[in-house]
Amino acid sequence: MNRLLSTGLAFALALSLAGIASADAPTQFKLTAQNGSGENGTATVLQGSPGTDEIIVMVRMSGAPTDVAQPMHIHKGTCAKLDPKPLYPLTALMDGRSESKVKGVTLADLEKGDYAINIHKSGKEVSTYVACGNLKVMGMGAMGK
Repeated sequence: MNRLLSTGLAFALALSLAGIASADAPTQFKLTAQNGSGENGTATVLQGSPGTDEIIVMVRMSGAPTDVAQPMHIHKGTCAKLDPKPLYPLTALMDGRSESKVKGVTLADLEKGDYAINIHKSGKEVSTYVACGNLKVMGMGAMGK
């Protein structure tokens, strides 16, 4: 009986912690190559500190150049129909990696519309997009599926 009780309590605790973790769990979505760039990867978005209006965006790409900073932004719209005016700047991708804190937006805000991240070829060739990913939040933390 003692063993059964402790197993039940452990299971209940695990379920409780899983529920807590899923509420603030990082959400990941795909970034796919555009214009024959061969650059593909993922962006992980998570809510910043509790009670703040900021998100953290971590991007990891394969096939990215190692010697060029690539500007990135969050835009309104989708990759198929992107508003050309950037809404939120992100830290430039360097050697396939970037981490940004974006103030003035929450994950809940992103659930209210269509948004996308796009990556430019370079600061000199900003008109050429090399990758894009839709930030479509599908409820309960499922992004980009």
